[in-house]
Amino acid sequence: MKKILLLFLAIASFLPLSAQSVSLPSFFSDGMVIQRGKHFPVWGKAPAGTTVYVSIKGKTVKAVANSDGRWETHLPKMKAGGPYELMVCAGTDTLWIRNILAGDLFLCSGQSNMELPIRRCMDVVGEDVAHYSNDRIRYLKLPHQFNYVRPNDDVRVIPWQDITPENCSEVGALCYFMARTLQERYNVPIGIINSSVGGTRVEAWMPHDVLARFPEYTEELQRPKYHQPNWPDSVRRVEQAAAFRWERDMTSNDSVVTRWRSDGYDFSKWRQVDMFSNWSDGKNGSYWFRAVVDVPAELEGQPAKLRFGAIKDADSIFVNGQFVGNTTYEYPPRIYAVPSGVLKAGNNDIVVHLMSQSGFPNFTKGKLYQLEVGETVIPIGPTLQMVQGCTMPRKPSSTYFVDGNTGLYNAMIAPLGNIPFKGMVWYQGESSIGNADRYAELFKAMVEAWRGRFGERMPLVIMQLPSFMGHHGQMVETGWTKIRHQQYLASFMLPNTLLAPLLDTGEANDIHPQDKRTVGIRAAMLMARLAYGEKRLPTGGPTPETLTVKDGKAIIRFTKESGMLTVHGDRLTSFSVGDNGKYQSVDAVITGPHTIELTLPEGVKNPVVRYGWDDFLNPTLFNTDGLPAPQFEIGR
Repeated sequence: MKKILLLFLAIASFLPLSAQSVSLPSFFSDGMVIQRGKHFPVWGKAPAGTTVYVSIKGKTVKAVANSDGRWETHLPKMKAGGPYELMVCAGTDTLWIRNILAGDLFLCSGQSNMELPIRRCMDVVGEDVAHYSNDRIRYLKLPHQFNYVRPNDDVRVIPWQDITPENCSEVGALCYFMARTLQERYNVPIGIINSSVGGTRVEAWMPHDVLARFPEYTEELQRPKYHQPNWPDSVRRVEQAAAFRWERDMTSNDSVVTRWRSDGYDFSKWRQVDMFSNWSDGKNGSYWFRAVVDVPAELEGQPAKLRFGAIKDADSIFVNGQFVGNTTYEYPPRIYAVPSGVLKAGNNDIVVHLMSQSGFPNFTKGKLYQLEVGETVIPIGPTLQMVQGCTMPRKPSSTYFVDGNTGLYNAMIAPLGNIPFKGMVWYQGESSIGNADRYAELFKAMVEAWRGRFGERMPLVIMQLPSFMGHHGQMVETGWTKIRHQQYLASFMLPNTLLAPLLDTGEANDIHPQDKRTVGIRAAMLMARLAYGEKRLPTGGPTPETLTVKDGKAIIRFTKESGMLTVHGDRLTSFSVGDNGKYQSVDAVITGPHTIELTLPEGVKNPVVRYGWDDFLNPTLFNTDGLPAPQFEIGR
């Protein structure tokens, strides 16, 4: 290797001095993973006509920059291993990328449940990550960025990192457990590129020309935002000014904000309320809450952890007058550190400033509201003191720019070039319920475009949405159940694709369930089947294949590849039979390793059977590998 490097430097010294610069995309950086067994592309920019030499593991390839200054070449196929060094030499410039591993590289994309970091899941996964390190797993996160007008040449990145207890808090939890499972199973380096953005629809991830094929978007895509690069800045300036005025007016109108910490302030005038009741009458504005907790003398001055559930919308919290934390939107769990020296023996004041910006202000029921001092847990509520600081109109809305059509494809997918990923995992749909009926077609078109870039047979695992919101105990047609059905349909419309069922992993009061360990392991199991060819593993949860009717019974046969059937609980539930659009709950029993039988309502001749068609349910149909059946529909 040393002789080769010396040869490169000698060549460089005789190249024209006009060749003065060479660059690579940002994700080509120390610690990266390149896909083994593939001719991995390397590209960048250099002065037109410059010859660029690329060397790794003693092998050299070259390219010549075209008239636009772009160049591209491909590394030779490599076996799993490393670490290696990549050298790029052009003219007088030499770039080095160190600590490269050759292994299996995965693209993880979607919205917030794909982004959700380990720190948001610590109540469930804390013990799993506390002592785990693995330098054969590498993780790269793309921060939020968008471009409506054209695809970007490059992408901003948060640098590659391996896995340690100290640095994993911002790693996507699903990605973490999928990568960990695959790395330990196959003993090869695993790389994850997480390109996901919370609160985004599938349209944001689609190329302009692909979305334009759908007639309902033709007029929209003619708007100035898709042709004027400065459009977001002009809108942002106006919206930020309106938001500033709202916040200024709320502070100036608040009768409590400057007074409650003054000596002798009389809290007795605050009324008592049940924190989970309708204490606001739905009005937006500033609200103040106070809890008094008794701390034993032996815990005085000790550091503590304050949990205050989840709050709509924003909050700032104070303990004995000292600020301990704030959150600006409704979803994250409020977990704030109380420093040493703040707590005192006896009564301690906890004051919560809740700022309701839109919608119905509330505290989420079923979350933890408590002060934790060492091993001692002191409950808070549900009775609190409350006073309203001021009533405000709804806060002026602001544009969520990253959710604009095509913007994320242009900024967070296209710049990845033609990387040959081992596979892709997609967890999205929550923000698409408003256009649920079109989801499968849009998603299919998106995947086909991505596969045209990353590989026509790129394995894909779709994470079906988990249980969430209310339990109705019967079949309901909601945006949530429609999206699940569309995801189910898409898994059959797309080749080399499997659906990961998640009905058993949800939380009724949280759109971001914390059990990403189960979800990540499940994604890994299906990827093992799909991308690694492990045929002994199931293709997912029990998947219906045929439905026949005989003697007032409907017999559903499930695919053998989706595993042998079993029931969790006393009996099968959540089955409904439809006839002419009217559905009734029915009993079902397992009659064989791959069959179930349902009793049809009287008069039903051509049944449509649905399973799991509820926002939140306790699933009962599983396979013997532990995977629940997905929400599904089957007819004759």
